[in-house]
Amino acid sequence: MQQKLPSIVVLEGMIWNMSTPPSPSGQQTNIRKVFYQCQLGKSDLGSLFAMACEGITEPQVKVSTTAGETLFWKPSLEELVENVHRDAPEVHGDWANLTFQADSSSQEKGVKISIDKEQTEVNFLGSDATWAHGQMARVEKVLVSRGAVFSSPRYENIITFVLHAFFLALGAFFLIRGVDDETVADCVERAKNASRNDVFFNVFMTVAFSFGLLFPFFQLLKRRASRARLKVDADVSRDSWWSRLSNGEKIAAAVVPLTALGALGTVATAAHNLWGK
Repeated sequence: MQQKLPSIVVLEGMIWNMSTPPSPSGQQTNIRKVFYQCQLGKSDLGSLFAMACEGITEPQVKVSTTAGETLFWKPSLEELVENVHRDAPEVHGDWANLTFQADSSSQEKGVKISIDKEQTEVNFLGSDATWAHGQMARVEKVLVSRGAVFSSPRYENIITFVLHAFFLALGAFFLIRGVDDETVADCVERAKNASRNDVFFNVFMTVAFSFGLLFPFFQLLKRRASRARLKVDADVSRDSWWSRLSNGEKIAAAVVPLTALGALGTVATAAHNLWGK
């Protein structure tokens, strides 16, 4: 008897092999969600993949990754890791990508989880809508507990950049305003006016410049510590974002603010000497 070849379904840029599932109602539920900043370690991946398979009778499992131009795949994560370490020893630390796919022998139910450095995409497909929605809710709960968010951090980066530019521009405005004064009388008058507001101006400029310089820097460190992680050999720390920074990053967090404030003091002194501030 000739075996029926599986059809190829293109799902949001991914190829998923499956036959038309037998369904009494003649319909199938297809749920897709994308998560960002998931931090997944060895034990997380094992429990996540095991949970995703629940409800699938005799699941046919395939776990794969691409290293360079080579695609590796095995029926379990442990076998895949062993294969990659043996044949691609240059792959170590955080992996760049990992795909888990499981289908029932009847192709009535299936799940696919694609993980990379930017996002984690989850697809549940089955003729049982209750099962598909329930599984997605369970997986979503696990991913959220592992740092997942529902929007790309790129939008937050844009907001941070706007705030950064605003406070730097505000501080620069107070520094350079009136530099077009040409007469000694103008400079003397500005110096007299500035002397009456010297404390207010210095405090305001220090706060504006400090916030404009340091806030984006610490936001950058926080986002770096909260970035997506995919570790197959070890677990990912669940501690605070500060504790997840490397020693070099923690040293930079202490040195950069001091350097920035020192530079700010130099600029303020120069402005005071040049423009009567």
